[in-house]
This record gives sequence, structure tokens and C-alpha cells, in this order.
Amino acid sequence: MNPYKVVSLDMFQTLVNIEGRRNRIWKPILQQDFSEARALELAQALLNHYFAQAAAIRDAGSFCTSQEIYRSGFEKVFHEHRLSFDCHEAVDILFAEHRLSGLYADTRPFLQKISEAYQVCIVSDTDTLMLPDFYKEYPIRLFTSEDYGSYKNDGLNRMFTEVIAYYGVQPGEILHIGDSASDVLGAARAGIRSCWINRTGSAWNHAGQPPDYTVGNLEEIYAILEPGVHTAHT
Repeated sequence: MNPYKVVSLDMFQTLVNIEGRRNRIWKPILQQDFSEARALELAQALLNHYFAQAAAIRDAGSFCTSQEIYRSGFEKVFHEHRLSFDCHEAVDILFAEHRLSGLYADTRPFLQKISEAYQVCIVSDTDTLMLPDFYKEYPIRLFTSEDYGSYKNDGLNRMFTEVIAYYGVQPGEILHIGDSASDVLGAARAGIRSCWINRTGSAWNHAGQPPDYTVGNLEEIYAILEPGVHTAHT
């Protein structure tokens, strides 16, 4: 018998690919000084700040929206690299490009198939304004950090407990699929089975409980959801 009633999904790098939009974020900022190498350097600096600040906020038991964290990150990057650009406008550009992120080829077929057989939700550590709205075409419930003032793997673990409460099922009846350590570790702490989608073939090198399942794409998840498949594998 299939143990799962709910399929929970991360958004970025699970259903949609932001990589193709990154250069577009920096073109209007750098203008005539734009180059792919320069954009890559600044994008990495911004991400480093985002992850460091998000971790500090999470460890302090506090919360800030993605908009607030990215605005602070742009301020720091612009100062360090002597760039003159409005950080609020930069955040608007970044959010707009995230909304334009392209779907992976396996996303629509996967959503169509599982939404016919399961209750489906998206759980994302972002502001709602940052998300593409294709999910509205399906019977999908959205849970964002902005709405709940929490992150997937913070001390409260509210994101996943809210999912459990909303559907009124046992944690083990939910399968969460995502590309980050927060997806796996946060789900595990709530008793939810985790599936790490590893599209790049990376090694799992994070402390804590490893994923119950590892897949390279969404199509491989069908085998996990088939009745009688109970064995966890990585």
C-alpha cells in the first residue's frame, strides 16, 4: 500500500531553474560594465551574503523576509564593489527575474500526474512575490516563509508543522521533495519523509539525517510513489 497522501515540493531548482536568469539580473545594474564573469562574481557575492545572513537570523530565532535580506545583500555588494545603483530597484529586478524562471522539462508532466492522485503543496523559503505563478494552474497549496514567518529548517520548524496541520495527516504520510539541505533536514525533524532532488550529481555532505530518497529528476519519483515501495535509499 502506498504510504503517501501528500506530496510537498520545493520551488527553485526543484520545479524551476533560476540559473538562466542570473545574468539578466545584473545587466541593468552593470549596464556598459556588464560581462558574464563580472555578473558571476557579483551573483556569488550576493548569494554568500544571503545564506550567511539567513543562517544568522535563523540561529537567532528571528525572521526577515527574502526582500529584506536581499536588500541588505545588495547594499553590501554595491558598497564593496563601488557600484552606484538603488538597492530597492535591484531587489525588484531580482524578484522579477525569479518570477520568469523557466520550468524544467519534467515539471509540468510531473505536476499533472501527481495532482490527479495526491494532495500537492509547494513549500518555499521565499516571499510570495518572488515565485512564478504557474502553480496556480494546478490544485496546489502554497506555503511560503513570508506567510508563516519561518524557514524550513529553523528552530520552530513551523513551515513543515503547518503543512502537517493543514492536511491533517501523519507526518510519515507526507513526502517532501527539494534540492537543499534545509528541505531534507527540516522535513526529517518534522517526521516527514524527504526526497533530495540532485539534478547536478553532487555528493551529500551535510551533517544530520541524510535524505530518505535521492533522485536525479522528477520522473524518478514515480517509482517512490508506486504502491509497495517502502524501502528508503540514497
